[in-house]
Amino acid sequence: MLKSTSFTDTITGLPILAIGSEGGDTGHHYYTAMSWLSNSRHVIVHTDMDRETWTGNIVRFDTETGDVQLLEESLKWGRGVVSCDDILYLFDKNELYAIDAWSGERRTICKLEEHCAFFGPLSITNDGKVLGVYWKEQLRPSEDASSREANWVIGTVHTASGEVREVACPQFEGPYPVANHAMINPVDPGQVFFSHEGATEHIPDRIWVVDTRTGDKRNLFSQKKEESGRPVEYVGHEMWAFDGSGLYFVKYPHSPDKPTGVYFVDRGGERYEFINGDYRYWHVGISPDGRYAAADTQEPGISKIVLINMATKQSELLCELPCRGMHPGHPHPSFSPDSRKVTFTFSDEHDVLWVGIMDINDRK
Repeated sequence: MLKSTSFTDTITGLPILAIGSEGGDTGHHYYTAMSWLSNSRHVIVHTDMDRETWTGNIVRFDTETGDVQLLEESLKWGRGVVSCDDILYLFDKNELYAIDAWSGERRTICKLEEHCAFFGPLSITNDGKVLGVYWKEQLRPSEDASSREANWVIGTVHTASGEVREVACPQFEGPYPVANHAMINPVDPGQVFFSHEGATEHIPDRIWVVDTRTGDKRNLFSQKKEESGRPVEYVGHEMWAFDGSGLYFVKYPHSPDKPTGVYFVDRGGERYEFINGDYRYWHVGISPDGRYAAADTQEPGISKIVLINMATKQSELLCELPCRGMHPGHPHPSFSPDSRKVTFTFSDEHDVLWVGIMDINDRK
């Protein structure tokens, strides 16, 4: 049974609302995908998750009354995003579908061919009209042993018509051929971000964008390298600013080049900026109003949730809680639509996952 409880962080003394179930793991969406409905009162959470398969039920939870409404059963974590008009978009294998978060009505948006499968997270424009997606296209076996087994495809989907557009098929060379984390620019469906996935120490060109009108691709952030070509900036965990002006990302603590921490690169790749490096940051989420960032840290057994004021670039520790260290237990801090609440996943003393919510309204 899903429930809520409140407690005070032992380090900062700040209050936390926790949503979860003692019988199984509970988590919110990946931090780049909205978890909240437009009223910033109801939140979509994945609950009763199996620890091995990440499969569980998706519900709408009322943070004021505790009311629970089941929306979907037996789906793997990390596949959802909520639109501005309270439509929950999900996928299962090659099908992309929508559930009205209030009525529960379900409709298929599109289906890829049988040899293709969507991967998460999903992304969507601020007006709810276009989704940014990516999928794996399994190729037929070839006698040529050197040929690739699959393509990773970046695309968009029109939410009303279901039109699917392939906008890029990067075909990165092995041993790191994967292109993923496709995120559509929130205000410009003509631009989609994607990442070159792999061990960060070996990826020299992580951050990419594609122009959906022309197909032109460009490496948006030029990572520094040694004379040997080895990268010395290890970067990742990108997220668009809600105004589409650029991407926030983390330069990881083990990067040889300093300073490490939260960075910003503008959408044209012409300017980048160091924001804050007070902690060993891991993921960074941005508030819809652009005033704050919330970042987590990767440390043995725990994670700190840190609030960063974007005007002053000063940080404030919100809490320090146990962290499982693997999906879906990463904290993944993100914000409600009104920018007043920070949401994250944490572990309790029994290593059961809960969703934590902290109100930052008094800082606005």
